[in-house]
Amino acid sequence: MKHSKIKQLGIWIIVTIISVMLFFPPIAGAKGYPKKPVRLIYPFPAGSGGDMVTRIFADALSKELGKPVKVSNVTGGKGTIGAANVAKGRKDGYEISALPIGPAVTQPIFSEKLPYTTADFEPVCQFTYLPIVLVASTKSNIRTTRDLIEYAKNHPGELKYAHPGLGTVPYMMIQALLQSSGVEMKGIPFKGLQPGVTAAVGGHVDIALSVAAAAEGFKKADKLNVLGVFSDQRLEQFPEVPTLDEDGVTDYPMLWTGIFVPKGLDPDVLNILQTACEKAAKSESFVEAMKKSKSPILYLDRDAFKTQIKKDIEYFNAYKANMQ
Repeated sequence: MKHSKIKQLGIWIIVTIISVMLFFPPIAGAKGYPKKPVRLIYPFPAGSGGDMVTRIFADALSKELGKPVKVSNVTGGKGTIGAANVAKGRKDGYEISALPIGPAVTQPIFSEKLPYTTADFEPVCQFTYLPIVLVASTKSNIRTTRDLIEYAKNHPGELKYAHPGLGTVPYMMIQALLQSSGVEMKGIPFKGLQPGVTAAVGGHVDIALSVAAAAEGFKKADKLNVLGVFSDQRLEQFPEVPTLDEDGVTDYPMLWTGIFVPKGLDPDVLNILQTACEKAAKSESFVEAMKKSKSPILYLDRDAFKTQIKKDIEYFNAYKANMQ
């Protein structure tokens, strides 16, 4: 009799457990995530500066998630093809992206032909930005941003600046400089930053914008003066060069890069990714690798990143409205 009661009790416990599991199933998609490698799409070619930094972060993220995060370069359309793949792709957390501001924000604003909008993405975190510096030929007497502003005020419309196209982030950086200082200069468009830098070296334009890493070589060769840094902090490569903020230039956009997933991803998977991103960005291995590559870390969590993106959307929409 005693054994029979114990057996009945055991059956009752098993039935109860099964009933609870049926009525309260585990969270779909989040249990055990990730169970396999995660694909991280970067929309520009392998070997580029942004690709290198993305791979550094992917390595740190792999350690936090416990599964490999494999970078896949899906290129074309100035980054929009890779971005579209993610925006319209799988919503299971196994296909995520590292997107710069261009394909994530500015190109959807200025192009009506893209198969996605910024609203198709869910931001996870920002982890870096691309340092941009203002440069001038060493053949000129312009050594600092203040020299540039003073000369431009005395010679309105005379100086020429290179830019990679209307509405691009570098173009808007120059516009912020002009508006903050109240000076006039003539813009000369080029297909990218590097041709503009080459034009500055040759004296065909007076100033240009350059990726910090590229400007470092020209500065050492005494071909370019680095006037200022578009950042709120000075760069390790140019500790003597003031930021544009120090010279009174504010309200300019940044060439940030962040992690995005498709809109509609399971919230619990999203939380796992954000937690892993935060730990990865603060990990000793990531910090050391970024320092070695002379790349800055600028981490924003999901809420702060959303706020930054909203600000950028308003910034570029206002510019677009003024163009019309």
